[in-house]
Amino acid sequence: MLALLATATAIQPALAQRQAFTPRPSGSERQISVHATGQLEYNDNVVLNDPRITSGARGDVIASPSLDLSIVLPRATGQLYLAGTVGYRFYRRYTNFNRENISLTGGGDQRIASCVVHGEVGYQRHLTDLSSVLVQDTAPALNNTEEARAYSADIGCGSAYGLRPALAYSRNEVRNSLAQRKFADSDTNTVTAQLGLTSPALGTVSVFGRMSDSSYIHRTVPGVSGRDGMKSYAAGVQLERAVSSRLNFRGSVNYSKVDPKLASTPGFSGIGFDLSAVYSGDQYGVQLLASRNPQPSTLLFVGYEIVTTVSATATRKLSDRTQLSLQATKTWRELASSRLFTLAPTTGNDNTLTLFGTVNFRPNPRLNFSLGAGYNKRTSNIGLYQYRSKRINLTTSLSL
Repeated sequence: MLALLATATAIQPALAQRQAFTPRPSGSERQISVHATGQLEYNDNVVLNDPRITSGARGDVIASPSLDLSIVLPRATGQLYLAGTVGYRFYRRYTNFNRENISLTGGGDQRIASCVVHGEVGYQRHLTDLSSVLVQDTAPALNNTEEARAYSADIGCGSAYGLRPALAYSRNEVRNSLAQRKFADSDTNTVTAQLGLTSPALGTVSVFGRMSDSSYIHRTVPGVSGRDGMKSYAAGVQLERAVSSRLNFRGSVNYSKVDPKLASTPGFSGIGFDLSAVYSGDQYGVQLLASRNPQPSTLLFVGYEIVTTVSATATRKLSDRTQLSLQATKTWRELASSRLFTLAPTTGNDNTLTLFGTVNFRPNPRLNFSLGAGYNKRTSNIGLYQYRSKRINLTTSLSL
């Protein structure tokens, strides 16, 4: 039942920030996993070509100790869980970027007759993504701490086969520590209704409708009533199907419409989607993801973004103790903002390519070593710095 809402709720306008919340742990068996993790990384362009940051060198070494949690406590009629990371990032050269790095998700399920009630709370605190700072922004905004909170509740009813109605509500909040970034503070409330039909031949087919209301709570225009933000509406169809014991598919296609709240902000109507295909073999696995949907923006005075993302991940088991993983992600952002904000880019796009590879070595069940290397490239025709960066890191994780 929880999977019924997975895609329909995932494609709602997300928090006005790029870092995703930690997903709930997989599986329903009892698990208490606590790992002490340490990572050492070198990034040759940690300042992302921003001349307001650089002290003459663009590269830096970052040390990141953390405590990683994955806890599942099953009960007779439900489950409780907690997952995430509590850590800190230390920069050798750019010490003003030293910041806590917290991402936690906790929640629970309760079965009542033929229904499952689910509630979840998410919390994040970290340095603002420097790639979301415009050329026009003031230099102090580069040292901002961003805090995000998410609250959600949903209920789904039905048996293993037949009709399965579901209803979900979520609220997302983004807050910034510095006055220069308060204009990016936002609240988003979303309601999703879904009706699914499950059969052995088709899997689960469902239709859904979604309404979302986003506001930038500190962004006002002198002489203009109301705040900047958007209301968005979507209706679509979703399919979940296990093609075989190794191949699973989940996807939805919807028609979306965005009504901006502030005058002179262009609207949007078009197709959105969220697709996922996962193949799990004995020696290797492949995951393909694709999505396109409107969401609030991290950029100051930008009303919203149309974000399209395509991602592919491949893993290969090299031995009983060693595994190789490769990932490629491409993201396109189309921006929309009001002409009332003279410093905001009214049109434009921002494209980011990320490549990353990892080799994991587990000498025993409690200890894991990981060596990773990555490449990032951003091109943009708006007020954002274009950059290329390469990084390499070594991670050690010990089960406590």
